[in-house]
Amino acid sequence: MWWHSIDYLKRDGRHRGVLVHRGFWLHNLPRLMLWCRLRGHKPVVDGHGPIGQGLRAARWVTCDRCGVRPDPQGNLPAKHFELGQPYTNDLYRPEFIQAMRELGSRTWGPGPWPDRPAGTLGGELVIGKTFGVFSAGITIGAAGAEHTLSGHLRIWPFGALYLHTEGFGAWLQRRLIPEGYTSRVIKVSVDDWAIRWQWWAREHEWSRDDPWWMHGRVSLDLVQALFGPKRYSYETVDGPVLGWVKMPEGDTHQVQLTLQRQRLGRPRLKRAKWSWNVDWETPNGGIPTKTNGRNRITGSAVSVPDEAVESRSWDVLACALIARKLGEDRARFGYVPSP
Repeated sequence: MWWHSIDYLKRDGRHRGVLVHRGFWLHNLPRLMLWCRLRGHKPVVDGHGPIGQGLRAARWVTCDRCGVRPDPQGNLPAKHFELGQPYTNDLYRPEFIQAMRELGSRTWGPGPWPDRPAGTLGGELVIGKTFGVFSAGITIGAAGAEHTLSGHLRIWPFGALYLHTEGFGAWLQRRLIPEGYTSRVIKVSVDDWAIRWQWWAREHEWSRDDPWWMHGRVSLDLVQALFGPKRYSYETVDGPVLGWVKMPEGDTHQVQLTLQRQRLGRPRLKRAKWSWNVDWETPNGGIPTKTNGRNRITGSAVSVPDEAVESRSWDVLACALIARKLGEDRARFGYVPSP
């Protein structure tokens, strides 16, 4: 058993508002496994696949209670062993002899159980300002996950505590996620004026077919509830008109320009931020910004001031702004004109 710790502030540099940021691990910690020590291990067949055409399945032996594997874990013929079935330690039954002859040295039975199974407890402590307002959750790691169990508590501006296990909690893991490689999450958080939750959701995954209770969100933004979300809206004022963009390298490109009045505000609130926007597109295959004509830009938008609209020179200014923006892109990419 040995202890390991690291100070992230020394390694990565200090962050404003963070007083402590340290990771810690306790390795080779003996696992209790009281029931297995009293009654013995409960061997079952474990493995994976096939998960796709042409991929070979694998089967080995593990304890259904504590998740410990023998050493060696075994390599069994997948077509004769189902995942989760009890393993009787009798690989040489008549029905498997022919399969073993076919597989030869690639098939072997499990070895002895380890005398002193060990695991790891680890975590991360942050004292000071973190992101978000509040978050708490636990994750049940699937087979192959780095952490068997993990959890966290984060409260702004006090800090956060993250904990995880490696090996410990295998019984719960095997009961809740007996197959597959997708971990499950139970979590609630408060951030961006909303309460969000996940209930037995797949980690880092979302699907429209998920049941309604798996993911949820309740907005706490009263302004948004009363006046609607802040968003951009556009109204065409002039155009489309044709213009020419002359690049610093000498090439010229025809573009189509449309003057739009841009509004940033809430739909049920008169107060808003107004500006002028020129939307442009080129019908001739785009303007290249990389050598050999690669990375062609076919359209975008630029902002113009009120004075350009009042003097009706917005189209000329827009072409100059487009040339400057794409010229900066060419300089960044090391553009060389085609001969």
